[in-house]
Amino acid sequence: MKKYGIVLINVLIMLGILTFVASYADSEHTKIITSQIDAFETMTVAMERVAANYLEGEQRICDVWARYIDESDMTLDEAAAFIRASHVLANTSAHVLIEKDGVLQGLSTRPRAGTGDDYTVSYANVDIVRNLDNLGGIGERINITRAYTNPVNGTQSIAFCNRVRLREGEGLLLRVVPLTELSEKWAFPNEEYQSAELSLIDSAGSYIVKGRSFKNSDFLEFYRSYNETDNARLAELRTRIMGQAGSFQMLNSRGEECLIAHAPVLATGDWTILGYVHMDELGRASVDWLLLVLVAAGLVALLVIDILYMSQLNRRLRAAAEEAESANRAKTDFLSTMSHDIRTPMNAITGLAAIAEKNVEDTQSVRDNLHKIRLAGNHLLTLINDILDISKVESGQLTLSPVRFSIVETAENLVNISQPMVREKNIRFNFRINRVRQEELYADQLRLNQIYINILSNAIKYTEPGGSVDVDLYEQDSKKSGCVQLMYRVKDTGIGMSEEFMRRMYQPFSRQTDSRVNSIQGTGLGLAITKQMVELMGGSIECESREGEGTCFTVTIDIPCSDRPQEELRLENVELLLVDDDEVLLETVKDTLASLGTKAETVSDGERAVSLAAARHREGHDYDAVIVDWQMPGMDGVETVRRIREVTGTEIPILLISAYDWSDIEEAAQRAGANGFISKPLFRSTLYDKLSEALGRQHKAVQQEEDNADLQDMRILVAEDNDINWEVVSTLLSMSGITCTRACNGAEAVEIMKGPDKGVFDMIFMDIQMPVMNGLQATKAIRALDDPEASRIPIIAMTADAFSENVAECFAVGMNGHVAKPIDIKHVLKEIRKVKEAKHE
Repeated sequence: MKKYGIVLINVLIMLGILTFVASYADSEHTKIITSQIDAFETMTVAMERVAANYLEGEQRICDVWARYIDESDMTLDEAAAFIRASHVLANTSAHVLIEKDGVLQGLSTRPRAGTGDDYTVSYANVDIVRNLDNLGGIGERINITRAYTNPVNGTQSIAFCNRVRLREGEGLLLRVVPLTELSEKWAFPNEEYQSAELSLIDSAGSYIVKGRSFKNSDFLEFYRSYNETDNARLAELRTRIMGQAGSFQMLNSRGEECLIAHAPVLATGDWTILGYVHMDELGRASVDWLLLVLVAAGLVALLVIDILYMSQLNRRLRAAAEEAESANRAKTDFLSTMSHDIRTPMNAITGLAAIAEKNVEDTQSVRDNLHKIRLAGNHLLTLINDILDISKVESGQLTLSPVRFSIVETAENLVNISQPMVREKNIRFNFRINRVRQEELYADQLRLNQIYINILSNAIKYTEPGGSVDVDLYEQDSKKSGCVQLMYRVKDTGIGMSEEFMRRMYQPFSRQTDSRVNSIQGTGLGLAITKQMVELMGGSIECESREGEGTCFTVTIDIPCSDRPQEELRLENVELLLVDDDEVLLETVKDTLASLGTKAETVSDGERAVSLAAARHREGHDYDAVIVDWQMPGMDGVETVRRIREVTGTEIPILLISAYDWSDIEEAAQRAGANGFISKPLFRSTLYDKLSEALGRQHKAVQQEEDNADLQDMRILVAEDNDINWEVVSTLLSMSGITCTRACNGAEAVEIMKGPDKGVFDMIFMDIQMPVMNGLQATKAIRALDDPEASRIPIIAMTADAFSENVAECFAVGMNGHVAKPIDIKHVLKEIRKVKEAKHE
């Protein structure tokens, strides 16, 4: 009974508090909403006056120009010259037009974009004059167009208009103002209304200036599309908007409530300015301390009454929660870690895509960026495949999947992924290798990439702008037969770690308590999962760090060498000059060049490099090639190249090296006389390839593509409803000599297998999600055909459904294989061969 009495008291107190809070909050909220609606209406009316003054001022300028042209009997060229001389604002322009052959054309006061001296303008494809037949006279009214694309520079603009008399006949004068100018003058205070927008409409509801949240061709059509109304109510709304200032609420295109404040623009006679804001932004008020005090007092009363009873109940709930948390920890840890890991390659992909977009005319640059995107994309795709593998998540364990790979490609991926972060924080970044002879290895490349990327991304993340990050990759003899020992060291000048944190830094969710760390996004799982992966690969991880001085991580792993024989790389009788301010790099690269049979002379600054090159030239014995670091104190790499070209006057190959993106310096380097670029780290094969190319010597043989002769003349039926997916699949398969036929859905695939052409196909690729008949249904129908040949044809699922239960479902209906989208052509060909071999067994 005592327990029930406590419960009853609690209920009564809570009901009283909730009743008071609800009533009080509702009353205050209504007041706030009403006052803010009034304030928004007032602000919109004020913006109407700003708009009117601006429009009148711009039209007045246009009127002055038109009156002067009319009174001066000018030609088209003279009118354009007069206006050009009287321009003040840099962003505005004027167009003087006459009609020739039914097209308005003439001169602009600003040159066409990209030309520098072409002032011609044509409105052949711009319909702005359809509503200008009844232009008012000079000084009578505001004559303005709707928003349109300025044919001179491609910007969205509006134009103030007047008809003018020219010697060539009647013309049209346009004062063209970019919409950006309007947005700067007609903007609500962002600190108060983040979603607020302004638009201008005419008496028919058509937009003169259109806010980004409005759809359709005019405002009334937008209102009709997303709000219940009829013609009578719509006409009433139009009259109210055009006739007086006020406001009303409506739904936007996302079904959200918004407020529309309206005020007629008196200067135009038939325009109205519309203010738009989300209702969610109205009603935000400061903290009501009275309400908080009353709620807190009620909660304290509840706490005093319930403390003993609730503590016992909480202990039971805590025990149950801990048990549930323990059961899901493996899944939570894995998914959280993948969320952290995915951001790193994704950052590289978006950054490289932006670079490629800006350099679309440079084929080599685009090709290089696409190569880098492919490397990062492959890493990202493998991570996603692991996320989708539910069996791994539920077991809480990861397994190793060794493959043959190139450590050069791994290092390139590290540099590519880190470049956007390095550039953003202006960090000095260096990547050195030492005695790396075995470039082809056999291990789980994904896990090794994750280990290296996690450590490097943390170093960059916790290094403040202007700091430095140095990466060293060493190859050492291994005690294990057939292996090499790779030592990967990352040293930064970041914030460092305390001794207390270092004792627990490998525990999940551990993050150092520091205001700088708290501002950096992260799950606290990176080091924990990295250590697990290192130990899974049989390696070790060590850390040295001092708070405020930086951190150094060292990972050592014994990795088996690939069974593929290494090609002998030699560059005999080559003398070159190597310039870099990094003494360690000079020694390691000199050693690498010596292993190629190349003699290298090293200097640590540009001034000495220029002196040596000049001395050798005077002796008549120039270097065969010069390799120069881009970023050096004093004279940088680009200036060093320019000076060497000046003092030698020869065309000896000069190559720049850097761990930064080549696109940052390419133009300046080429002007200075550089012949090419080598990205750090400087592997033996990389140096051989670049120097061979620069010296015009025979390159090493390009690795032959996989022989697909066994797949020639195969015919495959592809059931795919998506046009782009069909184009990708058919193109990739045709590159291997495979002929593809398309079925747009499962029903078409079944009909084809019933028809006379069924015997020509060797295999079917079947999408799962398709209209009319999905892939599972189509497979069942094909397997049920009376024709034994058609019913036994191999069917491979090609679908984005990649969970283990989806794969099992595909095999359950009679499919022979499964390929997950996005497809990797190597995996597709491997699956074709596997199914093809199984068919003939």
